[in-house]
Amino acid sequence: MTDSTRPQVQLRLPGSKSVTHRAFFLAAQCPDGAVVRAPLLSGDTRSTLAVLARLGAVSTARPDGSVEFAGGALVAGTAVLDCGNSGTTLRLASGLVATLNGTSSLDGDASLRKRPNGPLLSALKQLGAQTDAGDDGRAPFALIGPIRAGTTTFDPDVSSQYLSSLALAATRLPGESRIIAKAPVASRPYLDLTVATAAAFGVEIGLVDGADGTEITAAGPQQPRCPRGGFDVASDWSSAAFPLVASAVHGVPVALQGLDPNSAQGDRAIVPVLRRFGQITAWSGRHESPELRLVPTQLAAPDPIDVGQTPDMFPALCALAACAPGTTVIAGAAGLRHKECDRIAAMARGLAQLGVQCEELVDGIKIVGGGPIGAHKDKVRRDVSSQGDIVIDCEHDHRIHMAFAILAPLSSRPVRI
Repeated sequence: MTDSTRPQVQLRLPGSKSVTHRAFFLAAQCPDGAVVRAPLLSGDTRSTLAVLARLGAVSTARPDGSVEFAGGALVAGTAVLDCGNSGTTLRLASGLVATLNGTSSLDGDASLRKRPNGPLLSALKQLGAQTDAGDDGRAPFALIGPIRAGTTTFDPDVSSQYLSSLALAATRLPGESRIIAKAPVASRPYLDLTVATAAAFGVEIGLVDGADGTEITAAGPQQPRCPRGGFDVASDWSSAAFPLVASAVHGVPVALQGLDPNSAQGDRAIVPVLRRFGQITAWSGRHESPELRLVPTQLAAPDPIDVGQTPDMFPALCALAACAPGTTVIAGAAGLRHKECDRIAAMARGLAQLGVQCEELVDGIKIVGGGPIGAHKDKVRRDVSSQGDIVIDCEHDHRIHMAFAILAPLSSRPVRI
């Protein structure tokens, strides 16, 4: 049991990136303007703002950190819509520009160009869009709209972002639309997040799960309206996973502020998963300002963990499993190979460099944890200038970087990330 007298770390979590993206897209469509409060202003969400600006949206960052949208009609892009490294930006923008009359060109950085969008573009083509993209739908590509309301069926086995994009686009179209997604839907909670965010802006999207998949219905056109006083972005459960795992790994109690225990964000599942690793968590504080506390205890490998609905937790859970005595299997998300990098391969390589025994699976990883970190010199990739430091390549993926930042202080040898 960890010494309860040790200092407790208190942190306030930033706004959710996933909610921020969706809120910006909806706010840009509000005819009377909108204010998005407490957004996460990061590289990815700034890419969304830049793309929306290319489409005619006027936004201003306020001193208090909120972003104000002036209102007004959107038009097809007259210049390339550079989505940077943000897959969410690219996919949500694809659905939006397909509803506009004209041609829009979308692109991104080298990493984004590797990510598939074929099912999304195929569905948009079923609704009348034209595109010059190849079968896998990798950027750069052009889209010519407008699409029309109708029914489309496809297999979203890589990303629920395809469904979120189509659902938001359907609300802009005259008439009724049905989007039928075959089971299983990858990262399903993010679709719930899209529906909840749209509802906050007064936009209705129907969502029904059946044995064969998920059906989305939308009648339009609907115009988003900003909630009175502005839309508040909830704190980010995806970000919460890293300090919680760091607390468990390093034995320092932590208290996280700003999280909603009833959030539509799927990564709130980190709490029951931590309990499966033997950790103690509890909520405290007032209802309007709850605080999540973790008291570290002895780690133990749990039964297999399915991250099919919460793939963003994968890197943090790999770091946790590396320190938990026993064998942990984290699987169920083959789509992890199509994120900012192949996250399964990147985590396996980095863990092996730190001397952690692991095995790649098609849809995850098997980790034998609890041993010393950084001990196996024969598995270390050396850099001449570092005199034997362990050098881990995170492949420009922020979640891989954060996972190894948790493990690096435990290494018996210097680590450079």
